[in-house]
Amino acid sequence: MEGQDCGTLTPLDDRWAAGALPGLELLDLVDESIFLRDLEGHIRYWNKACETLYGWSAAEALGQPAHELLRCRHALPITELDRQAHDDGRWCGEIGRRSADGRELLIEARWSLHRAADGTPLGIVESGRDIAARRATNQALAESEYRYRNLFQAMAASFWELDFSAVGGMVRALYKSGVTNLRQHFADHPELVREMMLATRVLDVNEQTVRLFGRGDKRELLTTVEPFWPHASSEVFAESVIAAVTKAPSYVKETRLRSIDGEEFDALFTASFPPENMEKGLLMVGVIDLSARNQAYAALEQSEFRYRNLFEVMAVSFWQLDSSGTNRLFAELREQGVSDLAAHIDEHPEFVRRAMDATVAIDVNQRTMALYGAKERSEMLGPVTRFWIPGRDEAFRHSLEAAWRREPGYLAETKTRTLDGRELDVLFFVTAPPEMRDRGMVVVGNIDISELVASRNSLERMQSDLMHAARISMLGELTASIAHEVNQPLAAIATYGEAGLRWLGRPQPDLDEVRDLTQHMVADARRAAEIIARIRGMARHQTPEPQPLALNAVVREAVAFLRHELSSQRVLLELHLRAGLPKLNGDRTLLQQVLVNLLVNATQAMAQTECEERRIVLSTRRESPEWLLLTVTDSGPGIADEHVQRLFDSFFTTKRNGMGMGLPICRSIVESCGGTIAVEPRPVGQGACFVIRLPALPG
Repeated sequence: MEGQDCGTLTPLDDRWAAGALPGLELLDLVDESIFLRDLEGHIRYWNKACETLYGWSAAEALGQPAHELLRCRHALPITELDRQAHDDGRWCGEIGRRSADGRELLIEARWSLHRAADGTPLGIVESGRDIAARRATNQALAESEYRYRNLFQAMAASFWELDFSAVGGMVRALYKSGVTNLRQHFADHPELVREMMLATRVLDVNEQTVRLFGRGDKRELLTTVEPFWPHASSEVFAESVIAAVTKAPSYVKETRLRSIDGEEFDALFTASFPPENMEKGLLMVGVIDLSARNQAYAALEQSEFRYRNLFEVMAVSFWQLDSSGTNRLFAELREQGVSDLAAHIDEHPEFVRRAMDATVAIDVNQRTMALYGAKERSEMLGPVTRFWIPGRDEAFRHSLEAAWRREPGYLAETKTRTLDGRELDVLFFVTAPPEMRDRGMVVVGNIDISELVASRNSLERMQSDLMHAARISMLGELTASIAHEVNQPLAAIATYGEAGLRWLGRPQPDLDEVRDLTQHMVADARRAAEIIARIRGMARHQTPEPQPLALNAVVREAVAFLRHELSSQRVLLELHLRAGLPKLNGDRTLLQQVLVNLLVNATQAMAQTECEERRIVLSTRRESPEWLLLTVTDSGPGIADEHVQRLFDSFFTTKRNGMGMGLPICRSIVESCGGTIAVEPRPVGQGACFVIRLPALPG
C-alpha cells in the first residue's frame, strides 16, 4: 500500500484492474463523497470529499473494511443493505456513521453495483453527503415554527400578522412627491392615514384576538385593520408607520381600539419591525387589553384617596410603618432554626430593641403629630424606638410574637412616650394581614385613653375604699367576737403569769413549773399577735395584691375570725375541704372578706328567723381541670324568688339596717379574680347556697 495517493485506485487483483472506472481523477473535483469498495467491503478508492467529510486520508482508508472504519448504523443489518444492492444493482437511503474525530454523521447514500466488462460484479460505488446539519436545521426550523405557532396562539395577548407592503409603497410615493416631514403631512392629511389602514391587510390572528375583537369567527377579522381603529386613535397608527419607515426596532403606545361590534376599549398597541420581515412587507402587531388594568388603577386611585382621607381625618393616631427590617430579622432567626420567638426573646431580651430599631415610621397623620407634640411630620419619621418607654415594651414584644405567628392584628393597652417626654396611656393596635406583612407594610393605631385610664383608676380607688369600708363595718359588727378572741389569750397570759409568780415566791422555787408556765405564756402571746395581725390585715387600706393562694388555707383563716361569733349564735360549722387542690390567683384579704361576709349573712339570717337547727356547710372541690368550686350552704330560711335576681344589685338589701353593699362587693372581688358568684336555686325554707367558681392555676 506504500506510495498510494488520494484518488489513486490500487488494484488488488487483475479482475478489479480490468474493470476500473475511467476518469477517476475527475472524482476529486466533485463536492460529494465518493468511494469504491470491493465485494469483501474493503475500500479501493477514496476521493478528496471523503477525506473532508470523514477525516481519514486516502492512505489511511484504502484497504480498510468500510463498514467497520465508518461504524455504520442502520435500522436494518448492514449485510441486508449489501444484499439489496447486489440483488437490485443499487440502494439508496440514510445511514448513520462516525467520523475520525468522533462526530456523528447522517449520510444520504446512493450505492451502485459496479461490474466488469463481462458483467462480473466487482464492488460497490457510493456517493453520499452529510445531511445531519440540514436535518438539524430543518428540525430547528420545525421546532421554531411550532414554538412560534404555540406562542402566537397560546399567549393571553392579541397577535396580528399583517401585510404592510402596500403602505411601504404609499410612503415611498410620498417621499418621491417631495414630502420630507411625514408627521406633519399625516397631521395635515388625516384621510391618508385611514387609506393606509385600508391598505394594511390582516393575514392571521390568534384566538385571543378573536375573543377580544371578534364574535367567534376568525375569518371575519381577516380584512383590513381600518375597522378596528377609532378616528381618535389615527395618530397612533400614523406614529407606528413613521417608526417603521425610520427603521425603529419597535413601537409601543397606549391607545383606544375597537372591536368588530364597535365597542371601544383601552389597549396597549405594540409593533415590531425586524428588517427581514420589513423586506417582505410583513408586520407583527400585539394588542393587550388594558380595560381591566385601567379600571383597577382607577379603583386603586379611589381606594388610595379614601385611605388617605381615612388616614388623615380620623381622630385616631395612625402610623404607617416599614417592617421589612423586622421581616429580615425573622428570616435570620428561622434560618438559625428558631421556632419559638417568645422563648428566644426570654433568652435574648435585646432582640426587642433590635426589632424596634428595624421598624421605621414612614408616615403619620395629623392626629399623631398633635398627640405626640410634633410640628413637622418629619419629626415623627424613623425608627419607633424613641416612642417606647424603656422597661415598658411588653406590648411591642407581644405584637412581634403575633407577627411571628402571622396573625392579622394585635391589640393591647400600653404606655408610649411623646417627643417632649410625656407618657401617654394608649390603646395600641396593629393591622397587618399576612400579605401586607410580606410587603413590609404595617399600619399601627394609638388611641389616647389617658382620661379613661384616670377614670378607671379613680373607680378602682373608689371600689377599694368601699371594700375597705365594708371590712371596717364588718369588723364593727364582730367587735364582741374580736374582743373575745383577743381576751382569751390575754387572760391566759395573765393567769400563767400569776401562777408563775406564786411558784417563784416559794422558799424553794419550782423552776421547771415556772419554765412550763412561761412557754404557755409565749404561745398565748403569739396567738394574740396572730389575731391582731388578722384584724389589722382586714382593717388595713391597701392596693390589692394578687398572688398564688391555697383555697383551703384562705377558708381556714376566714373561719378563725368567726369562731366565737358562730359559737355565741349556736351555729354548727362543717368544713368539707378537698385535699390536693391546685392554687388560685387572688388577694388573700379580699377573698377572706368574701367568705366572712357570706358566713355572717348566713348566721344573721338564721338568728333572725330563730331556726331550730343552725348549720353552715362550707366545702371546696375541683369542678374541672380549670375551675375550683367553693360553696357556702346554710339551713336558714333561704332567699325569696323575687329577691334572687336583685341580690347582687348595689344598695339592695333584705336586712332592716343593711346598706346593700356587701354582696355587690363580694361579686366585684370574685370577678377581679376571674371567677363568678351565684345563688343556687333552692326551695324556700331549705336554706341558701352561694356558689363561687374560681379559675385554677395550671400545674
